[in-house]
Amino acid sequence: MIFLLLTRDPTEPLAVAAVVGASAVAIACVVALLGVAIDDRDAALARPRRRRPHRAQAVRRGIEVGALVAALGLLRAVDGLSLITGGFVVAGFVLAELVLTARPAARSG
Repeated sequence: MIFLLLTRDPTEPLAVAAVVGASAVAIACVVALLGVAIDDRDAALARPRRRRPHRAQAVRRGIEVGALVAALGLLRAVDGLSLITGGFVVAGFVLAELVLTARPAARSG
């Protein structure tokens, strides 16, 4: 990413897209690694018995955060980011997270 920043004109659309994409991937990796580390620690400290860590959930959240950063970054790059559009994008990701983490209801009948 540093090479790209030093060698490209910041007004080129490809350079802007590459910087936004690289930033989104970097942030997604950091969030996923932090989520896995925290979940592993919490799983080891669980009482009265140890539980299995939910690594896939932490990685999924990292991917979601990276996609959110990419969407907001691209909206900002095309000058389409406002409080309203940003709110709708964030609300969509929050709703997706709520749906994905909801536990299935018990069957009746």
